[in-house]
Amino acid sequence: KATLLSVVTILSVILAVGFSLSTFMPSSFTLLQAMLLGAMIGGTSTIAVFGVLSGLDKIVPDIEGTRTLLMLESVVSDPICIISSVTLIRMIMMPGVSVVEGLADILKTFILSSLLGFIMGMLWAEALDKLRGRSLNYIMTLAVLFPAYILAERLIGEGGGPMATLTFGIMITNYGYIARKFGIVRNVKIDTRYLREVHEEIAFFIKAFFFVYVGLIVTISTEYVVIGAGVLALIMLIRFVVVSVVGRAVNFSRQERVLSILIYASGLPAFVMSQLPLIYDPGRQFFLDPAVYPNLVMPIVLGTVLFAAISAPLMAKRLLKEE
Repeated sequence: KATLLSVVTILSVILAVGFSLSTFMPSSFTLLQAMLLGAMIGGTSTIAVFGVLSGLDKIVPDIEGTRTLLMLESVVSDPICIISSVTLIRMIMMPGVSVVEGLADILKTFILSSLLGFIMGMLWAEALDKLRGRSLNYIMTLAVLFPAYILAERLIGEGGGPMATLTFGIMITNYGYIARKFGIVRNVKIDTRYLREVHEEIAFFIKAFFFVYVGLIVTISTEYVVIGAGVLALIMLIRFVVVSVVGRAVNFSRQERVLSILIYASGLPAFVMSQLPLIYDPGRQFFLDPAVYPNLVMPIVLGTVLFAAISAPLMAKRLLKEE
């Protein structure tokens, strides 16, 4: 459910934002450049979604199933958005690359980087079991994770690193369960609680500096706010349609449909991807104004977070009572 919801939402946002901005703002965006903005904002943020869901525990009963769905969607959406963004940038900078080749590249990167992450995660899970109880396990895990990222980026393709690191983490924390699914009986014990605690501390440190950096480079103007509000309205409409269609196809519960519509919040991943045009094209040969991406992403992200934070508590209980 989560993967299907994420893929359909991101693809729909990419196409809708691409055609809309290239039609109404042809002087500012080509079709591919507008689709790139859609790829940046099409996913959801794990931190934002978790924060909103945490506030609904006392309002909505039996929320665990829906919580799992939306959290998994946010986890899956990050690598999909990153791979899609990198592929679109390559298509913009290399006009000879067709849409079919671009989609094939996304699929290849997704599958091969996932496989690499699973293999390295499996091997390191075995190593962590033998190193259980020793100090500096987290630092050693980072020492293995960085080569996994670099190998995926160099050998498989740009954008493969995030997917490889995601599957690496999934394999480490779920190794016993996944091994049993393949008929392998392994009594592996890993102190995932310690790994998560250290990870959260490092992640907070990095995010604090990154958001300060984003605040320094973003230009707030009436034009960007108005355009961002229009894009926000468009993607919220798309989310409603996608959840309605996908929900019928895979039998979403009433609670899953309502909360999936209300809780659609972007966050840090969108800000990170908004920097890619300037990173890939510092000479501005293909992107005349790469700063337009962070300038538009800012009001869109803030809008999605505010909508989810305000509408979810106010509307969820009332809509679920109508069941």
